[in-house]
Amino acid sequence: MIISDIAEQFSALTELLSQLRQHLLQQRPPHYYPITGEEKVIADDALRHACTLLSDLWYQGNQDGRETRSRHGIIVADQQSVELIQRINQQKESFRAAVNRAKQSLSRDDWQQQHEQLSTYGQTLREQLRLSGLGRVHLKQCYRHIPLLDKPVKKIGFSWYNHGRSIKKISHQQAQDLLLALGEHKTHIQSQLQTLAQLTADTQLAQVQTLAPVVRANLVFSPQDGNKEQTTKRKAMNVSLPLFVPEGKEHLLPDYNQIELQAPQGRSRLNRSDNKISEAPILPSIRAYTYS
Repeated sequence: MIISDIAEQFSALTELLSQLRQHLLQQRPPHYYPITGEEKVIADDALRHACTLLSDLWYQGNQDGRETRSRHGIIVADQQSVELIQRINQQKESFRAAVNRAKQSLSRDDWQQQHEQLSTYGQTLREQLRLSGLGRVHLKQCYRHIPLLDKPVKKIGFSWYNHGRSIKKISHQQAQDLLLALGEHKTHIQSQLQTLAQLTADTQLAQVQTLAPVVRANLVFSPQDGNKEQTTKRKAMNVSLPLFVPEGKEHLLPDYNQIELQAPQGRSRLNRSDNKISEAPILPSIRAYTYS
């Protein structure tokens, strides 16, 4: 059965996450994980809260399926942690593949029914983590990899990346098809179809989606083998989960900065001078803008 394949992959994932949690809480590696005052009241143990987030695979309350619970941080990883995280990330891909196979072979209603059954398979782990109140499996939180560097890092600078946008070019015909799919009989769609008809058929539009604020880790690596003549290497990556860093010779945390737990209001940087997209959408129902 399809559900058996998904459940088997899901159970393997939760088992590996449980092993990682147990190992971290036993070894208590150097770590940085900011927690709120409310979280301190529950348990004044940042590493325990980090482990809970790493194992968080379920919806909570009326959570929007597009939203995920995220938090930045740093955890020094010994060899066992590195191997466990590599296995976990591989298992996440196996679970994703099983879900995709099910989606392709089941109707929407059948898939929803199978999806909801998955929550029962996580009951034991939820009890272990004392996460009562969590319900259905949150696929996005299941799929996201645990960030793991392949070598020690000298410094990590955290910063909020606010008001990022995903921009996709679409043709006049694609815009029309998208609007028609929303219901040609609807008054506001008819109005937008009329607006689109006033544009030439070769008009290119920009479909824009505003992305949720994310924390970006700016990484600075030391020159290899102590060669000071080598250029210091830098890398930036988005982190929605604590970043695991292989332990170096001194088994210490790299240098890092602290930022607010909530993203700042307003834009975090100036508009680009080459921004050629209109200020307001010409077709708001499909988030389509014109190029100037």
